[in-house]
Amino acid sequence: MKKAPLVLFSILLLGVLGCEALNTENKKANSHDEIVKEEEEKTVKEDEEVVKSLYTVDSYMKSVEENLEAKSETLISNIKELHKYTIYSKVELLDFVAFVDDPSEFNLSITMFSMDRQANEVFNEGKDSTIFAGSLDMIENVRYTHLLGNQTDDFWDFYEKNEEELNLAEKQAFATWVADCWKKADGQAITLPAYFSLHDDYESFDLKKNQWVTDEEKWSY
Repeated sequence: MKKAPLVLFSILLLGVLGCEALNTENKKANSHDEIVKEEEEKTVKEDEEVVKSLYTVDSYMKSVEENLEAKSETLISNIKELHKYTIYSKVELLDFVAFVDDPSEFNLSITMFSMDRQANEVFNEGKDSTIFAGSLDMIENVRYTHLLGNQTDDFWDFYEKNEEELNLAEKQAFATWVADCWKKADGQAITLPAYFSLHDDYESFDLKKNQWVTDEEKWSY
């Protein structure tokens, strides 16, 4: 009969120990959950900081310049190919024109046209295939901006608020990039005047003189 209290005590002790063990495991689980939550919050915060740092005019333009630079070798190589051509005698200037078909896609393509001073494209009217006149694709589908997945709404808010400033900055970045590639491809050795412009823009960048000129200065209508 004396054994009953002892057995009861043992059962109670085991129960207490079990509860303590369970509490310890729960605490560990809660602690792990808290750590995971803190890490997730930290990641979200870091992503927000990335977004904030990206969506300033300076940081955005740095990104654009880096994306253009990544395609420089292709453009330089294609400009170098021009040295191999005998250009038709009626061609008076080379016009490198950038096309951005859908601004929301941020894709840039550049085509070179052989032109006369009256803004007419010149074609080879003879049968000699070694004489060049017409147009050449210099580079296609250069993605100069990469959006960060689900952050597109934040980006477009930023872009619309700074659109005028960004458009001017992008235009200058394109011209600077093309001029740099032109120089590295020894474009100055080509005797014809050469210009870069955005399609349907009112001014062009003189690749020989390294300055912007108006249509009135570029063409002799």
